[in-house]
Amino acid sequence: MIVVDASPLIALSKMGKLKLLKEVYGETIVGPETKAEVIEGGRTVRAPEVRLVERGAQEGWISETQLTDAEKRLAGEILKTTGLGAGESESIALGHSRNLPVVLDDKEARAVAEAMGIEYVGTAGILLEAFVKRTLDYEELEKAVRELGRVMWVSPDVIAEILKQARKVEK
Repeated sequence: MIVVDASPLIALSKMGKLKLLKEVYGETIVGPETKAEVIEGGRTVRAPEVRLVERGAQEGWISETQLTDAEKRLAGEILKTTGLGAGESESIALGHSRNLPVVLDDKEARAVAEAMGIEYVGTAGILLEAFVKRTLDYEELEKAVRELGRVMWVSPDVIAEILKQARKVEK
């Protein structure tokens, strides 16, 4: 099980790789703010990929999780004391209180998660994990990493590191 923020859901959907979350982690949970940002926001801009997220929710492997009062307080604190948005704050609060890894692409969100001792991974890391678990072969990984670079900005260093780690796994 893993908590996912909006930008990884959007990026994986645009790439046609959203199901990697199910294949690698099983259940994916999102907070209400993330769901609103992805689904309602996607509908508003008529993003065709929103259907993939809706289908995942219908199939039950993407589920909206309501925050407890303590999680809401923590998310509120994160929101007030950082430059993060509501969805990122909720995702971090969920990961922290439920001891779950979180998928985050925002640099500040990752720094906050790290400072709080929360395990996190980015969208590129999801692709690497799919390769490690043999859901993607090396050629598919290379193609997916290139595609990720088309749907969002990814540091060349991150791309190089993902491919380097994959080559190590292959040996």
